[in-house]
Amino acid sequence: MDKINDINIGLMAIKNIFQLTFRQTIRSKRTILMLIVSYLPVFFTAYYRLAEPQELIPPNLVLYHIMIFYLLFVSILVSLFYGTAVVGDEVDNKTIVYLFTRPIPKYSIIIGKYLTYIVGVILVVVPPILINFLIISTDSDMSSDFRTTLDIFGKQLGVIILSLIVYGSIFTFFGARLRHAIIIGLLFAFGWEKIILVVPGIVRKASIVHYLLSIFPIDPSFHQAIERVSKGTFSGVSSSIITISIVTIIFLVITVFMTYKREYKFE
Repeated sequence: MDKINDINIGLMAIKNIFQLTFRQTIRSKRTILMLIVSYLPVFFTAYYRLAEPQELIPPNLVLYHIMIFYLLFVSILVSLFYGTAVVGDEVDNKTIVYLFTRPIPKYSIIIGKYLTYIVGVILVVVPPILINFLIISTDSDMSSDFRTTLDIFGKQLGVIILSLIVYGSIFTFFGARLRHAIIIGLLFAFGWEKIILVVPGIVRKASIVHYLLSIFPIDPSFHQAIERVSKGTFSGVSSSIITISIVTIIFLVITVFMTYKREYKFE
């Protein structure tokens, strides 16, 4: 009976933390900045449709580059700014002590805030991606094989959401454990994760982006070009998904474990 009560208390705490943090997140200046970044490609897509340079750049290729831009830049940047703030804001504002003194499990605080992060970043990133697709899909050249394009787009969107989840868990740990988490996160996200793209061989497997690109579906007409660039270094789909899932769980568990062991003291 005690265990059931503890679980109920934990679930209720997660719900309350989620509701409280979600309101704070939506109203923050960070959200305005990330919305601007997320909607920037929409202006490029609208210009493409108005200028109609389809003879020079096929719409499928434009859509592919837009989705890659969201995967390799927008999703990582949004994850960095929101992820490091999951616990980092509470540490910076010296309010985390008050959260931990409440009669609720510490894990519920991390889980509740991380769930808020997931919902928040999806609301920021996914709508502009859908708008980009709707604008591109109005091109007459897309109608010939629209079902295949829609299927590929849906899977690409799934990979982008997966990138938000995995990078979010990593940056949540950064924010909870490290000082200057934003700077270190930038070095990791746009240093290591980008440099590794041009490094040949097995070293690529020491990055998250390698596994995300391994499961990122592409238009069949681009297969040969992508293979020449990747030189066959992609991992299998199943192993990539498993690896990403393990990394996500490990960093969340470490973050929760650390909150139980670390004492936050402020002068």
